[in-house]
Amino acid sequence: MSINLKKAFCIFTLIILLAFSATAIYAVDQVSDFNNQTVSVSAYNNSQIQLNSSIETQETTEVISFKLFGIIPIGKTQVDATPAKTVTLGGYPIGIAIKTGLYITSKVSVVTKDGAICPVDTIDIKSGDILVSIDGVTLNSITQISDLIDKKDEITIAIKRNSETKEYIIKPATDVLSGKKKLGLLLQDQIEGIGTMTYSDGKNFYSLGHAIKDMNGDDVTAKEGSIYNANIVGFVKGQKGKAGELSGSFSTLGNSLGSITANNNYGLYGELNSEVENGMQVTLGSKSDAQPGTAYIYTTIDGNAPQKYEIQIIKTASQSNPSEKSMVLRIIDQRLLDTTGGIVQGMSGSPIIQNDKLIGAVTHVFVSDPTKGYGIYIDWMQP
Repeated sequence: MSINLKKAFCIFTLIILLAFSATAIYAVDQVSDFNNQTVSVSAYNNSQIQLNSSIETQETTEVISFKLFGIIPIGKTQVDATPAKTVTLGGYPIGIAIKTGLYITSKVSVVTKDGAICPVDTIDIKSGDILVSIDGVTLNSITQISDLIDKKDEITIAIKRNSETKEYIIKPATDVLSGKKKLGLLLQDQIEGIGTMTYSDGKNFYSLGHAIKDMNGDDVTAKEGSIYNANIVGFVKGQKGKAGELSGSFSTLGNSLGSITANNNYGLYGELNSEVENGMQVTLGSKSDAQPGTAYIYTTIDGNAPQKYEIQIIKTASQSNPSEKSMVLRIIDQRLLDTTGGIVQGMSGSPIIQNDKLIGAVTHVFVSDPTKGYGIYIDWMQP
C-alpha cells in the first residue's frame, strides 16, 4: 500500500472513530428507566443505541452507572435518593415562655413601719444580675424566696454578674401591708415573648430562625419552657432607622402547644404536646432549592391566621456551614408594605416558600430599610 493510500486509510478511520464518539456523546437524550433495564434513547443522528444502567445506593444518594451496549462504561451520575418530606406549615404566632433563673430587674423600696427601706440599697447590684442563691440554697423560682427568708433577720445572698459571683449579707425588710419579709429586689424568673412558628413535623416544632437572648444579650439556656397559642393585637409600623414590631398576647394558664427543648443561633425547638390540626402541608426543601426570584412568606399581622405575601429573594449565599443570614429578601406585596411597612420584629420564623417548597424562614430586618431583611436556609434550622 502506498504512503498516500495509508494516509487516506488513517484519515478515514479517524473520521469513523470521531463520528462514533460524537454519536456516543450526544446519544443520551432522555433516560426513561433506571431500574437496571436496557433502555433505547434517541441518538444524535436519529439512530438507536443500546444503553445499560445500574444503580448503587450510597446512604441518601444513588450512583447511576451508564454502559454503552452494556459493555463500555461511559459515565456515572449521582442523584438524591431521599424521599421528599412533607411538613405542616407555620406562619402563625406563638407565645414563648422560658424559665431563666432569677434575673434582677431593679432595686425597689419596701414600705415598713419605719418608712420606705431598700435592704440592698448599698450593694453593687445592676439590672441583668442574677440572684443565684439564699443561704446556700440554689434558686430556680421566685416562689422559693418567701420560705427561705421568712422569720430570718439576716441572710446571705449570692449575686452573679457575667462569670463572677459575689456574696452579700443583708437584712430583709418586713412589708407593713403583707407582714412578709422582702429583699427589695424586682425579679423575673422567665422570659416571655411573641414569635412565629416556622413548621412542625407531627412530633417536633421549629421556629424563630435565631436565638432568644436574655437581658444581658446572652443565649438563654432552654432548660424549661413552653409555647402557647397567641394572638396578634396590633403592630408598630417599621420605618427607616427604626424597626417596627408586632404586639401580641397569650396566656400561660392554659394548655401549652409544646415543650421547648433547645434554643440556639438558628432557632427555637421542642416537642409538640399534640398534633397541629388543619395546617397546610408543604414539601420540605433545602438550600439547593433557594434561588433569586419570586417567593412568598406566610406571617400573621392580625389575630392568629397567617396570610401569604409576595417577596423577592434578592440574593442567596453559598453556605457550607449554618448562618442566620442565608438570603437577602425584599417585601414587594403592597398589602404588607401599606400596613407594617415590611418586616417587623415578631415576624422571625415566618416560613419562606418558593416553587411550593419550604426553603427557609425570615430572621432579621434591615433597620435602614424595613422592606428588606435576611432569611435563613431551612437546612440550618435544627436543634
